[in-house]
Amino acid sequence: MPHDRDPGLQAVLASFDIGPDHLLGVGGEARVYALDDDRVIRVPRGDTDAAGVHERRLLVNELRTTRCPFRLPEIVSVGEVDGRVFSIERRLPGTSLVQQLSRLGGRDRDVLIENHLDASVGLAGLTMRPRDWFGELIGERPLRAPTWKEYLRNRAVSSLSAAGNEFSQVDAARLADDMPEIAGTAFVHLDACAANMLAIGTTITAVLDIGITSVVGDPDLDPVAAVTYISTPCITPGATTRDADVAMTWLRNAGLDDRLFPTQRWLAAYWSFATNDIELHKWCRSVLL
Repeated sequence: MPHDRDPGLQAVLASFDIGPDHLLGVGGEARVYALDDDRVIRVPRGDTDAAGVHERRLLVNELRTTRCPFRLPEIVSVGEVDGRVFSIERRLPGTSLVQQLSRLGGRDRDVLIENHLDASVGLAGLTMRPRDWFGELIGERPLRAPTWKEYLRNRAVSSLSAAGNEFSQVDAARLADDMPEIAGTAFVHLDACAANMLAIGTTITAVLDIGITSVVGDPDLDPVAAVTYISTPCITPGATTRDADVAMTWLRNAGLDDRLFPTQRWLAAYWSFATNDIELHKWCRSVLL
């Protein structure tokens, strides 16, 4: 919803004396605005309650116990204005990878993409206490299952059911069955796209938007998904055929290229619920239909 048609968002911003010119980024979960050099205010969608924000705070605090080469979100405080919840978070260094890609060319651009994909691998190394299920880490009604493939199937069914009649013939069970079995589990961001990473030069400095997409599951899912996202212009604005070639070379060198096709199809099913994102939904249709 645009800023001027979201009274809850306007009330939060007015209470901090900031406006649309302070906007740093917009994602599927929230809008982020600069408060000062050290802090941002993150305002989730209107259907997010304080319990959901506190749940996210617990998750990112758990993950932040890991020493890693990039920063993770740090929630300083949670509040409400007229029933609209918000969080105050540390301002992380760098600019959006999408913006950084628009500034770089040649070998520097290639290196940034490779570093982006390396960072997506690093997400699986984040410290997380063991869970006795597979699936979504937080959320009002998180989907969880005793096996990874059962989660994959249930999530595909749920998303496709919200995607419209044209997706009714997509076989969710087949999509899940085509995904590999996994020997171990790890943290999976699942939305580790260019828009959710920050960079300075060619160095990845932070990973953002850890939240309702995050799951316990396959440690190889994030890098294969990241290759999909960086190779798809409707997901990564400005992505080029050269970017896709660099990403595919990286994927082959990682020994994961045979994972690309089944993962793309499951991801298209996963994101098919996002009918309000015209470009993303167009991609889902192009992959599945």
